[in-house]
Amino acid sequence: MRTRLLRMGAGVLLIALSLGLSTPAAHAADKAKRKPAAAAGPAASDEKIADDLKGFCVKWMGFLAKRESDNSKAIKWQTKPTGVAGQYVGYSKEYDCVMKDRSSNGTPVAVIIYKEFIYEKAGASRPEAEQATAAVVDATEVTEIFRYSKNEWVY
Repeated sequence: MRTRLLRMGAGVLLIALSLGLSTPAAHAADKAKRKPAAAAGPAASDEKIADDLKGFCVKWMGFLAKRESDNSKAIKWQTKPTGVAGQYVGYSKEYDCVMKDRSSNGTPVAVIIYKEFIYEKAGASRPEAEQATAAVVDATEVTEIFRYSKNEWVY
């Protein structure tokens, strides 16, 4: 059976070569020799990539601030023996935005590190709980990984 498959494979390869089709190895070698398409545009400088990252991080943390605001307005309140309580997810204002070594294919990579908090508001009644200062009941460090593609940082 194995001999038969090998003969069939060799036959297919001979037919492909006679039709002018390339082998997988030849195709890979041709692809490696080709230059990137002009449509990709000029490669960005390391300085531009770093500047773009700063702006991207500010924008990303702005998205998280908006999400926290939305979360705090959509608390699902629960009645407890001591009154009313509700939780929502929020994020630290402090963060680290760090460029990492390029990936194995040369793509710039960066991380944003921040904390995600679970906040809780509680009170004897819902109006009292809504006015209460939120307390942190849990915190988790989050690391988001981003890559630079087509002259912009993407998630």
